[in-house]
Amino acid sequence: MFEEILNLIFPPKCIFCGKLLNYDVKLCICNDCNPKIPYLRNGKINLIKNNSYFDDVICICEYSGIIKDALKRYKFFNRPSYNMTFAQMMYSKISEMTDWKKVDIILSVPLHRKKERKRGYNQARLIAKQLGKLLGIRESQRLLVRTKNTDSQSLLNRIDRLENVKDAFEVSDVSAVRGKSILLVDDILTTGTTLNECCKVLKNAGADTITAAVVATGRKY
Repeated sequence: MFEEILNLIFPPKCIFCGKLLNYDVKLCICNDCNPKIPYLRNGKINLIKNNSYFDDVICICEYSGIIKDALKRYKFFNRPSYNMTFAQMMYSKISEMTDWKKVDIILSVPLHRKKERKRGYNQARLIAKQLGKLLGIRESQRLLVRTKNTDSQSLLNRIDRLENVKDAFEVSDVSAVRGKSILLVDDILTTGTTLNECCKVLKNAGADTITAAVVATGRKY
């Protein structure tokens, strides 16, 4: 009811084109933009290699077109409210999968506190928090911590990416992740280096299975 009242005062808009929508919409995407979204066909991508620490990867879209533009606005141009739409898109895909109820904890790729303070929010954590509400699964922000203020991965080659995030994360409470099935959320996947490093410390802390979930990827499969 509270959300509906807010929507009456501040009418929802399509996150892609800005068109005004009905106050009771669950997904802030208009009918014109929806066909333009570059959804991946099956929502899963094959990233599992010998050095992978995650067990599965769920991805909703290709990082192109209107999705790419919206994610850039969300991440860099102060559009935190987009999290609800991205979480709903992720929820629609995850809830179709038969094993999602096995997930014990939802985590997000953390930002360093200096970078989060400068940006004002952690875009991955906002999606994870909303997704946790939709799935009815606990979102635990403080369990995975970034201890190293790394450079932006987008500016680095593969070798430098690996070095950049090496030893950049730690688990704050090992007992809370030991034996757990974890859903790890991020916004964009490029090489998977950051996600894999997060999964590495979680697995070393005793996590049972880890599924990574992202809104979009720029990789081709």
